[in-house]
Amino acid sequence: MCQHSKIISSVKNGEISMCTGCKTYALTYKNIFFQFTSEQLTKFKSYVSQIDVAYWLDHNACSTQKRKVPIPTSHQNLILIFDINEVKELRILLDLDRNNPIKIVAPADIDYPLILN
Repeated sequence: MCQHSKIISSVKNGEISMCTGCKTYALTYKNIFFQFTSEQLTKFKSYVSQIDVAYWLDHNACSTQKRKVPIPTSHQNLILIFDINEVKELRILLDLDRNNPIKIVAPADIDYPLILN
């Protein structure tokens, strides 16, 4: 993990930061952590922008699981799954949802213990 990072984007459940030293990007969303180069982040953004949520919700309609939208990884036995709200929030985080204005995250929206000195 880099010590000189700058937060680029954040939502209630995650953030994207960039290490100013090694120029890598860290995407943290809920309990998932990705580390990307600039090119890898661009490809991930492109992939997420092309996810057809309606298809997956319809295709997995019989599933009792809340999360129905898969995002495969480079490991064939690891697939991340999201619900529709998580995909929307991920798109906002990646600045793909132009209809949703970027808002400043309030301290009350951060689900981490805050220690004010």
